[in-house]
Amino acid sequence: MKSFIGTFENKIDSKGRISVPATFRAVINAKSLNSVICYSSLTGPCIEGCGLDRIERMVEELPDQPIPGRSEDTIAHLIFSSARELTFDSGGRIVLPNDFITNANIDGYGAFVGKGKTFQIWNPVKLKKVQSKMLETLISQRKDILEES
Repeated sequence: MKSFIGTFENKIDSKGRISVPATFRAVINAKSLNSVICYSSLTGPCIEGCGLDRIERMVEELPDQPIPGRSEDTIAHLIFSSARELTFDSGGRIVLPNDFITNANIDGYGAFVGKGKTFQIWNPVKLKKVQSKMLETLISQRKDILEES
């Protein structure tokens, strides 16, 4: 199975079109799909993306109960209500909806970040700041572990 890996920066034109990295398109094409599903991230100021197959697996894994648990219901509501299928044009581009661009504070360029089974699209400047903070936190936690031994 192919995975979404790497980070790629691409320009967004005035119509909201952005080229999906070729390696990411290859992951989608390997699943016989010609679109991606994007939705507002629940973990940061970015856009989440995946194939329709992942969305279908998420639906199948939801408990089939008349009254769902609060957490499952909230996550399902937030993801599925904002999800949109974005089809590739002949140049491998998708059109990002204006609300996604606004919510992720993307202006001019978008940074695609591979996360294995999914990917994210970030404002490149914000991404660098967030990644720097992530690394700083991880190193700090590692130091705590090393100091305790």
